[in-house]
Amino acid sequence: MATFLDVTGLEYFSNIFVFLFVWIVVYATLLWTKIVGNNKIVITLLGLLLGIFVLISPLATNVVAKTAPFLAVIFVLILLMNIASKMLGAEVESFPALKGVLIVFIVIIVLIGVGVQIKEQASTESSSTDLSKTTSVIFHPKFLGIVLLFAIAIFTIALLASRNS
Repeated sequence: MATFLDVTGLEYFSNIFVFLFVWIVVYATLLWTKIVGNNKIVITLLGLLLGIFVLISPLATNVVAKTAPFLAVIFVLILLMNIASKMLGAEVESFPALKGVLIVFIVIIVLIGVGVQIKEQASTESSSTDLSKTTSVIFHPKFLGIVLLFAIAIFTIALLASRNS
């Protein structure tokens, strides 16, 4: 019997949720930190591009799907800290070190998630290449292809941003 608590059907949409999650998180983070400026078109394109890159890689999709609940808790805590600071008359912007601390927490969560997913995938797959050597990972064709795609994306966005300024 199906109940409203049965959400197993949403598993088929997990790739769409991961894509939207990455796009929105990258957009919000770049808008909040203002690393690439205030040009919302460039920020939207960066988020879209990173969301597509994550969607292409099954490992990255699994990492985001497994770490998203932990990142959601961090984002809820950020929201609650913002509300609490405004209730007490302060602004979050008056604590500049807070951005760095929150980014460090997010990076640590993502790195732990990546490590766990890589370990799980390495233990289930039997591979003839020795992945313990750094050179075999760096010079792997899939890794070099992703690096090339990232380089093309970075230069494309940099050139588009310099023309609009």
